Amino acid sequence: MPGDQLELSIPDDPGRRLPERVEPMQPAAGGAPFDDPDYLFEPWWPGVRAIAFVEAGLLRLQIEGLADAAAAAPELAELPRQLIDDATILDGTLLVLDPQGRPDADLLRRRLSASGSRRGPPAGLAAFVASDLLWSGGRSWARRPYRARRERLLAILPEGDRAVVGRGYEREGTVVADALGLLGIGAMGARRLDARYRPGRSGDAWLRLPVVPRLAHVPTERPTLALIQRLPLA
Repeated sequence: MPGDQLELSIPDDPGRRLPERVEPMQPAAGGAPFDDPDYLFEPWWPGVRAIAFVEAGLLRLQIEGLADAAAAAPELAELPRQLIDDATILDGTLLVLDPQGRPDADLLRRRLSASGSRRGPPAGLAAFVASDLLWSGGRSWARRPYRARRERLLAILPEGDRAVVGRGYEREGTVVADALGLLGIGAMGARRLDARYRPGRSGDAWLRLPVVPRLAHVPTERPTLALIQRLPLA
């Protein structure tokens, strides 16, 4: 079964405790935002999906279509020192920020397209927002519920300058949607707290919900990473 493939992956190299690659869980399309005590609600980050492998002080970034995207984000080389645990796999989003700290899709595309052939310093600043934990201490956490995975993630990844755990809010999805709408963000995630990590189709374990921007209050500029992390929840 797909879930067993991730749980039982064995590294090819006996000196390495992590698998070479993993099959990410893919979000399912959901309907309108909702309230539910069984879910955690979070912003949908404006970047590219990335799986971070950290082992023996080294970082690998798995992004679809690239062998190793770590070269596109040299600022994240400090992530292994930031983590309190080794032999860890994080699921999250890679962003590139402009000088004002706003996620910039054009800068991100330029980084990824120039990976391996860059001339001069990269534009913008790379950042990683972690949202899930797949492995910790050389052991798979895929079968554990999302609540346990997130608690472990928060425990082993203290907030840093380039990598953070994404902010999430339990129960009140409609409140989160209103706050994101004020920022002009068009989607949010909903993660079922009792669900294991499911490679491939997520079912109801992870939903992507559309958010309708509140047009009268949409900012003229993109929100910064810090503002998205705080969210104007009242």
